[in-house]
This record gives sequence, structure tokens and C-alpha cells, in this order.
Amino acid sequence: MFFLQTPVLLYQKLFPEAIFQLKHPNQIALTFDDGPIPEVTEFILDVLKSYQIPATFFCVGHNIIKHKKIFDRILNDGHSVGNHTFSHINGWKCSLNRYLGDVNQFEKIYSTSFFRPPYGKIKKSQYNELLKRNYKIVFWSIISYDYHSKMTENKCKKLLENQTTGGQIVLFHDSIKSFRLISKILPQYIEFCHSLNLTFVPLKNSLL
Repeated sequence: MFFLQTPVLLYQKLFPEAIFQLKHPNQIALTFDDGPIPEVTEFILDVLKSYQIPATFFCVGHNIIKHKKIFDRILNDGHSVGNHTFSHINGWKCSLNRYLGDVNQFEKIYSTSFFRPPYGKIKKSQYNELLKRNYKIVFWSIISYDYHSKMTENKCKKLLENQTTGGQIVLFHDSIKSFRLISKILPQYIEFCHSLNLTFVPLKNSLL
């Protein structure tokens, strides 16, 4: 089993106000962390457009600056955007002020009420302060481990399909190291969700 990040059940106990799933069991939300990245994000956007599926991208601020045209395409294609900090900072390894400064630096580029901590690592003090600032802190119901070098296409496919019943927020990555898997898995997973008659939705306040 892949438990390289804190299991979801433990997160739910530590951060009860955070969001882990959708309100409606007939819906599914695809989320992508760490971009925008050339080729990878562009591939994902092409796939989503071909299926006419909306998604949510938790972007890194310095990647937005470097790849502004791709970020603009995310918005123009109708997808939602969340704050994933400016520099993909690890909350466990920095102070409250430094963490909030990195979050605020992202906000100068794009304003959003959705936030996801990089690596899923956030201290309680950081979490509480972001809640006070009216962020909706979004984790996930299912993580694909698409970034992991030991994850195979078959294992990833089974992991996703075995956990998907509806109402989940699914975590993928639009990063270089995830491209090996997501380039194969994403179309297959979309087809699987369609077979379950699930509706794809972006993250919006009305759905959470």
C-alpha cells in the first residue's frame, strides 16, 4: 500500500473543518496539483477539453509566472483554480509567518478562496490562520500517487477504480514526474467514471 502521506482518516481528525469530499454522491471532482507545467498541463487540458470536463488546478505561484499562457488557458477553458502557495512550501519546515507570506504572495497573482497545502503538510497554527482568512482548505478523498516512481500504470488504475464510488475529490499532479502515469491513466479513469454515470465538477462553494 502507498501511505507516503498521512492517511485521509487521520487528516479528517486533525482538520475537521477541511474539505475532503463533495456533497453529492453522483459527482466527482478531478484536481491537479503543482502546475502549470509545459506539456504536462497542456496534455491534461487537451484531455479535459476532448471530454468536455471541468476540473480544478491547485497551482504554484512561481509556475504561474513562468508559464502565464498555460495558466491563462486553464482559466479560459473554464476550470477552477486553487492556491497551492507561491513556492510549493513545506508547512512542517517553516514558521507561521513565512508560510502565510508564501500564501499571500500567490494571492497577489490570483485571488481564490480554495487552498491546498503542498505535500498535504500543514501545522495546526497555519491551518487555523488560513481558516480565519476565509480559505476553504481542500484535501482529497483519493490520491493517485501518480508522482511515485514505484507506482505502475496497472496499480494506479486499480487503486483509483477500487476507491471511486462517487462524491470523491481525486488528487492528480500536473508535474514532470507524474507525466509518465497521468498520460496513460487520465483518459482511462475518465472513461471509468463515465461508466459509473458520475458527473465531473470543478470545486465551487455550492458543491462543497
